[in-house]
Amino acid sequence: MLHEFLVEVIAYIVPLTELLGAAVVTWGSVHGLVLLVRRGWRYSQNLPLEESLRDIRIAIGEKMALGLDFFLAGDIIGTIVIPSQESLMILGGIVVIRTVMAYFLAQEIEKKNAAE
Repeated sequence: MLHEFLVEVIAYIVPLTELLGAAVVTWGSVHGLVLLVRRGWRYSQNLPLEESLRDIRIAIGEKMALGLDFFLAGDIIGTIVIPSQESLMILGGIVVIRTVMAYFLAQEIEKKNAAE
């Protein structure tokens, strides 16, 4: 009885968590695009550039990593209640992508801090 209740609750929680992840990734993409357009406009007007391309990549990467955390959380919650080989493979793929992104994002931030 408790398991059925958990399955019903998680049927709402997982899509909501993944929706939050998609919203954060979209926010990062839009924010990065706005920064890039603003940089291009400032460049075309011969104004000093406020942010470098590295800053823009970091801004996008941070939001993408956060969005992937939401996807990861949703998949972990779903896999705990209803484990399947497919869900475990998806979970593993997201973990690998998230780990690689976190590594390269940390490298970019370290390079930026060393340059300052």
